[in-house]
Amino acid sequence: MIYQIKQADHLNQTVLLPSSFSHVTIEAISFGKRKIACRSILHDEDSQSIYISKDIAESLLLPKNIRIKALVHSETLFLGPVVGIFTAGFYKSLLRPLGDRSIFFSKLVVNGCSTGAFCFVFGIHQIHWDLEMIEGYSFNESGWVKITVPFPNVIYDRLPNRKVENSDYFQSAKKNLFMRSIPLFNSGFFNKWDVHHILSKDGTVRHYLPETYHAPSIKTIEQLINRFQTIYLKPENGSLGLGIFKLVKNRKNGSILCCYYDENGKGQLKLFSSIEGFLQRFFAQRSLDQYIAQQGISLLQSSGNPVDFRVHTNKNENGIWLVSAIAAKLAGKGNPTTHVKNGGTIKSLHELSLPLNKEDIYRSLSTAALSISKAIDRKMDGEIGEIGFDFGIDNNGNIWLFEANSKPGRSIFMHKDLQQEDRLTLRFPFQYAEYLMKKTISTEEIYDAP
Repeated sequence: MIYQIKQADHLNQTVLLPSSFSHVTIEAISFGKRKIACRSILHDEDSQSIYISKDIAESLLLPKNIRIKALVHSETLFLGPVVGIFTAGFYKSLLRPLGDRSIFFSKLVVNGCSTGAFCFVFGIHQIHWDLEMIEGYSFNESGWVKITVPFPNVIYDRLPNRKVENSDYFQSAKKNLFMRSIPLFNSGFFNKWDVHHILSKDGTVRHYLPETYHAPSIKTIEQLINRFQTIYLKPENGSLGLGIFKLVKNRKNGSILCCYYDENGKGQLKLFSSIEGFLQRFFAQRSLDQYIAQQGISLLQSSGNPVDFRVHTNKNENGIWLVSAIAAKLAGKGNPTTHVKNGGTIKSLHELSLPLNKEDIYRSLSTAALSISKAIDRKMDGEIGEIGFDFGIDNNGNIWLFEANSKPGRSIFMHKDLQQEDRLTLRFPFQYAEYLMKKTISTEEIYDAP
């Protein structure tokens, strides 16, 4: 249940609780990682309000007039979860503290708070390690507000890119937060080869994987394209389709058609007489050591355009994987991928014209996404609460996994038919944060408020 937290100015060291708490004993109250002793009294004014004396509210760094869930464990009233959204790229403007990403983060905070969590956004420079508090930003009907709060119960990692993620500065900060028994989830970006390698050893999901090779030699690339006529070369740590090459071999003369994005993100086509010619043009100054070569799939087409599918999975408040969104992406003409930023188009399933039954497609994609989510979760370190998958389907209805993303993009939610899924996927991370808080609450260290 979500409670309105109100301040009781006439009391000291006291919490006033609705009569529904009559069966429990409460001797302390916690907000985030702070805890303070208190006495508790029942009130009968309404069933959805908790009154907290001013001295306790100040010691806990409790923001005014918040709505939040509450639970009791070991005679302590826990208000939360308190969820810190960890990111980078802050500006001095309170109107847009995260620049162009401010709208996304405001939606994230609002939807998170609607679940009964208290949510805020923070960066590394806003952490006060010695005082065990954070100066971050929250969002309400008045806009962005600066807040000072204790360390949170859970951290949702939304660092924007691999460069930031892998810096010693941020790695050290995350280690320090982890050492304070604060669970972080979706920490880090997936490496394409690592995911493929993990899944290839799992008999329940390996049939979804296209044939793939890491750091391929010229000989491997030639053998792969001779077998499949179409292959992809992908950077193992790439995103948004950048650095991807689609290679198509002409059966008659052996020429290689290369599709790729230029530095401006525009799709380009170039013809080469051989694989050697392609490699001399694009890999003379860079290595294939951090690339993977992957079998191309003859994709289903809708109205003459190849189509693949984005599937989002999330864990809920019980830590159970669910499919939260499915959408189709149609490739732009002459483009090697279906990425929206590079000319791809988002469609809902019912808008597609396909040779296969759409209900069967939905079930098959859901089964694959859930099976692979569980397999990744079993094998990878750390807590994972959401994954975005890119799947292809061939003309026989076989499902193929192209990519798994731990910080999936949200371009599919621009579609008018996916607004409900948009809200769901913004709320699920905070429901999962509640699960993580409950899971750790019996063993975590709660700091006594000064």
